[in-house]
Amino acid sequence: MSKLVAIVCVDDDPAIRDSLEIELKKTVGDDYLIEIAEDGKEALEVCEELLENDHEIALVISDYIMPGMKGDKLLKRIHALSPKTLKIMLTGQTELEPVSNAIKYARLYRYIKKPWQSEDIRLTITEALNSYLQEKKLAAFTLELQQKNEALLKLNQEKNEFLGIVAHDLKNPLSAIHMAADWIENDYDKLSKEEVVEMASMISVGTRKMFSLIKNLLDVNVIESGKLNLSLSIINLLPILQSLVNRYTKFAKAKNIKVQFQWLEKQYPALVDENIVSQVLDNLISNAIKYSPHNKKVYVRISKNETSTRCEIQDEGPGLSEEDQQQLFGKFARLTPKPTGEEYSTGLGLFIVKKWVKAMNGKVWCESQLGKGSTFTVTFPLGV
Repeated sequence: MSKLVAIVCVDDDPAIRDSLEIELKKTVGDDYLIEIAEDGKEALEVCEELLENDHEIALVISDYIMPGMKGDKLLKRIHALSPKTLKIMLTGQTELEPVSNAIKYARLYRYIKKPWQSEDIRLTITEALNSYLQEKKLAAFTLELQQKNEALLKLNQEKNEFLGIVAHDLKNPLSAIHMAADWIENDYDKLSKEEVVEMASMISVGTRKMFSLIKNLLDVNVIESGKLNLSLSIINLLPILQSLVNRYTKFAKAKNIKVQFQWLEKQYPALVDENIVSQVLDNLISNAIKYSPHNKKVYVRISKNETSTRCEIQDEGPGLSEEDQQQLFGKFARLTPKPTGEEYSTGLGLFIVKKWVKAMNGKVWCESQLGKGSTFTVTFPLGV
């Protein structure tokens, strides 16, 4: 519940203070917190305490002639504490200098001569409060516009970066495909079988790179447009990991990397989308192999506790610097480690993984040290 906005009244005459409080009660009822002070020093203390307790001060009504500190000086000091607060000064004199000072230095809303007319002061208070609330709404609206404008600028910057990256990443495989196709088209009668196979392989590799990028871009679009439809159910993650480990063991042999799978039980339930969780684990295992040097090991572990099932994928790669770790799950992250077997990376995989895991109420993180490899851990709720 938000705290009441405050109105502060200060006058050294007890009768005036009582009259002000009565006028305020009739005007605002219980909608505002009304604070009364008998001199400038007490008024400053009241304002400081209100602000320390996160109260807004909409209005200060102050007498001009008071012992110790005159009204124009007080309002100037209050203005320094709370610039948006409106001020009304009460005066029984016709001096223009204090009024001018208050207008110039303290954002004086209006001054009222003593003795005042009840209807006049109540109308002035109402108008001042309405003005304060309108300015507050305008400030909030302006802030909202600024935030939206900043968001649009950021989106435009991301779009430009996105187009640049996509154009670059599509240009290279397209160039390779075009070159290979052109070679076959113009020199097919001069090419050996081995050369044709080589050109076909170039075309195949290029199309796989393009397909990988386009698939990731489509995944990002689905995630960011809020159209990711999940079908959560309790499934056993063990068969999924076993299948992935068997599959990637074959790819890992090309780099003489050994994949070791460690588990203790037969059931590792998790409340997940079966297709999405397969892609998450696929991405993490493929990355471990992709960025591991030759002749290393990759460890895949699965465990569970009372609330979640946990999967760990540990590699013996180069590890990640603190700077790389800060960018790790960002869109189009370009990190220092590079694939060690000419594999292709879009820079989107871990960004997608993070979004998918969060959508399934899971958590994913990385622990890494330079020169000591990386361990990616993902947990999912048991759902039982």
